[in-house]
Amino acid sequence: DNDPKDDNILLEVEGQHIEVNEKCLVENSIHFSRIFEDISLHADSEYLTEDEDEEEDEEEDTDNPLAQISFATMKTLVNYISKVQTDLQLSEGNVKDFQKTARLLNFPAIEKTCQR
Repeated sequence: DNDPKDDNILLEVEGQHIEVNEKCLVENSIHFSRIFEDISLHADSEYLTEDEDEEEDEEEDTDNPLAQISFATMKTLVNYISKVQTDLQLSEGNVKDFQKTARLLNFPAIEKTCQR
């Protein structure tokens, strides 16, 4: 009865949603493990956003690493950590995007892969 999809969350990147398993995200990203720890400890966590404050969100985007990442890069990264695809398909054109994303969201395994 415990559907693994129940543990999925939606990440919003460039106005589009990417569905990802929470456990997978936490295991691969130090940034997200800290966010989920904060949310579990604080019911009023700053990471729980309400759509009512759209105007304030515009200013906060500079603090939000997801605002600095392209949808395509994040989608590929999520597919990779979710084992949907086995290769990041790195090229000279995209390796810097993956390195930046790995640093922003603290994905140690992705950073190592990009350095090869």
